[in-house]
Amino acid sequence: MDDSQLDLGALEDIDPSLEGGYKIQFNKEINIETRIQNVNNSPQEIGTLEQIKVKILVQGDQSTFENLKIELTSETDLFFNYITIVDKETYKKIKEEQKLTIDYPQFLQMLIKLLNSSHKEPNHFFCVFFMQQDGAAKLDFIENLEYKFMEMLTLEFSCATEEVIRQNVSFRYNLMKAKLQFVQNRLNDITSLIKLKNPSLLTQLNKLSINSIQNQSSQNISKYLGQSKKNYNSSKFI
Repeated sequence: MDDSQLDLGALEDIDPSLEGGYKIQFNKEINIETRIQNVNNSPQEIGTLEQIKVKILVQGDQSTFENLKIELTSETDLFFNYITIVDKETYKKIKEEQKLTIDYPQFLQMLIKLLNSSHKEPNHFFCVFFMQQDGAAKLDFIENLEYKFMEMLTLEFSCATEEVIRQNVSFRYNLMKAKLQFVQNRLNDITSLIKLKNPSLLTQLNKLSINSIQNQSSQNISKYLGQSKKNYNSSKFI
């Protein structure tokens, strides 16, 4: 194991999300429809489908956790950061208001199941995230029953504090920087090996790489110039 791999492991261990003894139980990008909600509680009619990273963490063991935390972040907007923490008392209120039939220990698996369903079966299950200007937000889990949309679960979120966002952005930046350095080091090792064993192959690979970049650039320009003005951000849940 080289120094780059050690650095990556050390960085992942100082993820600010783990502060307080939290352990990650789910960490995946999910397509979520995001909507802006105005002061009159009237959401925009058409939302935007975005890839949102959903991270679920618990304090304690998986079966006997004390608190459950959900973080929503985005790779396209590093300052998009919403959090909710559900403890036993909070879940009791959610269970009563939304008529859930499971107890708190099963809540984690229920969330994971709903998110995996949204990921694997987007035509039948999906999520809508409503954001307000004051930082409050809510996440709706929706099931498409063909003849109606059924709200399976609703969770209240709030925008993370500036300090939490700063820590999260710093961590993700340093982690990405370390990953880039690891890939660059690996590429340099492979290049040196090919140069030693087969210099002519390295020359050929470099030519192919240049041609590929030029072709991709031309395709992107053509696609941009000929793209349609249609709006592809169609909403499933209106």
